[in-house]
Amino acid sequence: MKVLLIFPPKKSPASAGPVEFYMEDAGSFPPLGLLHLATLVVKEGKHKIKLIDACLDNLSYSQIEDIVRKETPEIVGISWNTEYLGDGYLTARAVKKAGKDIKVIVGGPHVFLYPIETINIPEVDYAVRGEADIVFKEILDRLSENKSIDDLPGVLVKGKNYQVLPNVIVDEPDKLPVPDRKLTDYKRYFSLIARGKPITTIMSSRGCCFNCPFCPAGGTKIRDRSVKLVLDEIEQCLALGIKDILFFDELFTFNKKRVLEISKGIYERNLKFRWNIRARIQTMDKEMVDAMAKAGCTLIQFGIESGTDRVQKLLGKNIALDKIREVVKMTQDAGILTYGNFMIGSPTETKEEINKTIEFAKELKLDFAVFAITKLLPGTGFYKDAMAKGHVKEDFWQRYAADPTYKIESTYCPGDFSKQELESISYHAYKSFYSRPAYIFNNYFKHIFTLRLLKDQLLAGLKLLFKL
Repeated sequence: MKVLLIFPPKKSPASAGPVEFYMEDAGSFPPLGLLHLATLVVKEGKHKIKLIDACLDNLSYSQIEDIVRKETPEIVGISWNTEYLGDGYLTARAVKKAGKDIKVIVGGPHVFLYPIETINIPEVDYAVRGEADIVFKEILDRLSENKSIDDLPGVLVKGKNYQVLPNVIVDEPDKLPVPDRKLTDYKRYFSLIARGKPITTIMSSRGCCFNCPFCPAGGTKIRDRSVKLVLDEIEQCLALGIKDILFFDELFTFNKKRVLEISKGIYERNLKFRWNIRARIQTMDKEMVDAMAKAGCTLIQFGIESGTDRVQKLLGKNIALDKIREVVKMTQDAGILTYGNFMIGSPTETKEEINKTIEFAKELKLDFAVFAITKLLPGTGFYKDAMAKGHVKEDFWQRYAADPTYKIESTYCPGDFSKQELESISYHAYKSFYSRPAYIFNNYFKHIFTLRLLKDQLLAGLKLLFKL
C-alpha cells in the first residue's frame, strides 16, 4: 500500500495565550512518534511510505491538500495532539478533499484521552489509542489484504460501538528499531538552547509514574530501552553529522544506575556530542551530575515550578527549596547549563506567591527560565477538580474533542486573576528575568558559543521586549 504520514502544522492552539520565551523561534523537533511508525514499515518492506512534517515546512492546509493529491496515497496517518486538535482536524479535512476514498488513521496523545470523540469525527476512518508503533504496520498489512482489523489492540474502526475502550502500549521498547532520521529533512531541525545545527531528539525511556495534577502525561509505567541500544542510536545520529541531542524522556534521571551506565558508555565509546536532558530534582546527586558532565551533558532542564513551599505541594512536587538550590548549584559547578520550568497562576496561588517564584528563579542564576501560565489540561487533576467544584461552566475539552471547530475561551485556572492579568504577569516575569544586566552579561557574552546562537538569542530577546 502507498502510505503518507503527516505531522500537522501548529497554527491553531485550542486557547491562544502569551507565547513562551523565544516564541516561535525556540526550535523545531523531529516527530519521533511518526518516525518510529515509518521506520518499522520501511524495515518490513511491504508498503511504500513517506513522512511529511507540515510543522517544519510551515505548510498551509491547501499545500497539504496539494501534496496528498500529488502523492496519491491509499492510507494517510496523522498525529493528533489535543491542544492543537484544530490543526489535526484541518489536516484530515485537507486529506479528504484531496481524495474522499483515502483512508485516514489518527493516532497520538489526543486519541488516548478522547478515543470515541476521535472516531466519530467524519474525516477519521480509524483511530489508534495508545502507542501505535507495532500495531500500525499490522493495520496496513491487514487492510492491504482486505482483512478485518476489528480485533487489533488499541484500534477503533468507524461505525463500531465501543463499550470497553481499547488501548495499546509497547511493553518492550527494545523491539522497536532505531528511528531512521533520513526519512525527514533532519538537517533542518534546531533548538535555541542547543549550540549547533542540526539537532535531534531521543527517547531513551517511555512513561512517567508520577501523577502531578497539572500534567496529562503521568501515571504510566516507565519502560527503559537498553543502554546499548541508546548508545547505538547516538552513534547513528553522530554518523549523520548531528552534534546536539535532546533527550525527551519524561524522567531521564529516575534510575540512577542507568544514568551512570549511559554516561559511562558515552565516555568509553568516545562519543563527542552535546546533550540535554529533563530531570526531576529529587532524583539528582553529585555522582550523577559529575558523570553526565564528564560525558558531555551541556544542559539540564528542571521542573522547578514554584518558589514557595505551599504551591510546591499544590503542584504535587513537594521539593524543598534548599534542595532545589543545592542541585542547581551542583549542576552549575559541574559546568552544565541550567534551565528552569516555572508555573504561574495555579489554583489558589496569590500574586505574592507568584512574585516569590519569579524572584526565586533569579536567585538561582539559571541560564534559561520559562514562566508558563498553568492550564486546565484534559485528563488532569486540576481540570477534574475544577469540573467537580463547578469552577468551569462546561466540559470544554470534551466539547472541543467532539467538535474541533469549537473555540475555547480560556484554559487558564479560574481564580483571582483575569486572563489579561495572567498574561501581563507572565510577560513581566520574562522581562524581569531576562533584562537583568548580570544575566545579559553572563549569557550574551560568556555563555554564547557561536555567532548564530548569539544572533538568534539577541533577536529573540528583542522580540520579547518589544512584545512588552
